[in-house]
Amino acid sequence: MINVLRPTRRLLIGGFVTLCAVLALQANHAWQASSSQTVSQLAVSTDAPPALFAVNHWLLLLAVFVALCVDLLLSWRFPYIRVERRLSHSLPLDQWTQVTITLTSPWLRPIRVEVMDFVPNDCDYVQLPKQLNLYPRQSQQFSYGLCPRRRGPLTMERFAIRATSIFGLWQITRRLEVTSEARVYPDFAMVEGYQLLAVDNQTSQLGIKRKPRRGQGQDFHQLREYRLGDSMRQIDWKATARRQRLISREYQDERDQQVIMMLDSGRRMLTQDGVSTHFDHCLNCLLMLSYVALRQGDGVAMMSFGSAIRYTNPIKGAGHINRVINQFYDLYPDKSAPDYLEAAESLMNRYRKRSLVVLTTNLRDEDTDDFIAACHLIRKHHVVMIANLRESALDKVLHAPLNDFDDALRYVGTLDYLQQRDKVQNRLKTEGLYVIDSLPQELTPQLINGYFSIKRAGIL
Repeated sequence: MINVLRPTRRLLIGGFVTLCAVLALQANHAWQASSSQTVSQLAVSTDAPPALFAVNHWLLLLAVFVALCVDLLLSWRFPYIRVERRLSHSLPLDQWTQVTITLTSPWLRPIRVEVMDFVPNDCDYVQLPKQLNLYPRQSQQFSYGLCPRRRGPLTMERFAIRATSIFGLWQITRRLEVTSEARVYPDFAMVEGYQLLAVDNQTSQLGIKRKPRRGQGQDFHQLREYRLGDSMRQIDWKATARRQRLISREYQDERDQQVIMMLDSGRRMLTQDGVSTHFDHCLNCLLMLSYVALRQGDGVAMMSFGSAIRYTNPIKGAGHINRVINQFYDLYPDKSAPDYLEAAESLMNRYRKRSLVVLTTNLRDEDTDDFIAACHLIRKHHVVMIANLRESALDKVLHAPLNDFDDALRYVGTLDYLQQRDKVQNRLKTEGLYVIDSLPQELTPQLINGYFSIKRAGIL
């Protein structure tokens, strides 16, 4: 607890006026002394007034000092107010949330205060500082908006209350130790949005397309009445004969399969695209895919490679998605180069069951040989789907007007880079790998559609 004392504008203005008054009196006294005509008159005018002037001067200073001390003593404890901060323990990244502050005044008179919460540098806030009128023995409550911009632990430790003294001469600021802790997770609001859309069968709003089943690799779900559009192979003739109306078999996607997410946390994922990096886009996408797969009855595991190797054991049930989120919510990429072969060997040693391996990265030409070797190793037991991110700045260059020679060079260089990128991806496809080339903002629906396509094709 620290108290900070500052003079108010009223005190500064009053001090300036007092100083001007003293200087004016002194100048007037000097003018009277110089205008005296005789020594006797000068003696009369200069013997008594100087002492009288000195006494008035010191009395004025003493009165000002007493007023300052009395005002300070009467008001020193005004900012001693009880403060409570309520903050959710789980916050979504880049989403606004409300922080509630409760102030309780123990004083017998109303006071006006200005409050300020010490928000970390990696958070945005609105509606601060706040001015409030606090009434005797009553609590006052207000809220302000907080938007975290970085994943990981979030700690808020200090709070400040500023009050003006009774005479308005001092501003007294009290800094309190009010600690609140929270965790900033990837934007899990999209998971809640998917859950609501899934209940209403409106997942197409996210760009997720349910393709017709091919009739192979499906688990029997139930019998139901025939609907227009059902194939003849779906009709159960025995049930039809018993009930004297057409009965169809309804199938569901195969369950109890396994999906493994591989998250590149190397230097390429530091690329900024919008307000988020490629790593943040991939992490959000894989968490969304994990939730979708868990709802489908599949098991989900996740591992990272590059800056740090983290992994989770396979889990089942959509209610366990928090285990994945808690393991990776505070992971950040660094400038290290990803070792694809080491990551593939680690995955093969850790996960034995045949799975769909979803690998998110940003490939370059120099990575091709090592990356293909790693994918060959994984394909011995698993199905591999690659999500290769493309910078949106490249598309902007292609669609920008060409105004000078530098623009033309930039366009040709970008076009050549994209052609080399397409060659790498075509080579991966010829190796039997499933490749998704996507902008970060469009990755989630494309990856989920790829997951559904592989399941419906019965490849797993």
